[in-house]
Amino acid sequence: MHKEDRISIESFKKEYISDFYALNKEWIEESWQLEESDINDLSNPGKYIIDKGGEVFFAIKNDKVIATAAMVYMNNRIFELAKMTVAQECRRLGVANQLMDQCINFAKENNALKIVLITNSSLIIARNLYDKYGFKEIALDSDKYGDRGNVKMTLNLVKDK
Repeated sequence: MHKEDRISIESFKKEYISDFYALNKEWIEESWQLEESDINDLSNPGKYIIDKGGEVFFAIKNDKVIATAAMVYMNNRIFELAKMTVAQECRRLGVANQLMDQCINFAKENNALKIVLITNSSLIIARNLYDKYGFKEIALDSDKYGDRGNVKMTLNLVKDK
């Protein structure tokens, strides 16, 4: 692998906000409509994610943002994995695995009990990733994402004794 082909994972920087917005808008609009809540979250991740104890990670290749994932602090040491996407031309390079590893490490470093996520049953590749990492499907108890979110999953980070 050439040095320029290396993919690094970086934490939130203000200069990446437009990439965060564009990448997420692209994947959402592949199948759904961008909603007002999306526009708020994507336009100001500092306010809606970082300032509330979360983090946004960016995969960088050749000085370009190619993927992103957010860890949104919910409550009671629970984080939501959200806004995870990889640019179409960079899919199947293992970038999602790198982001997932970073997100799980972040949650553990912040003493999280578990990570939850909302996905859609039509997103087969995403579902395979979540299954691979040990996420388990649980009852959907929110309509926050409307038609876009019809599956809720959780990853327990604390093993039962």
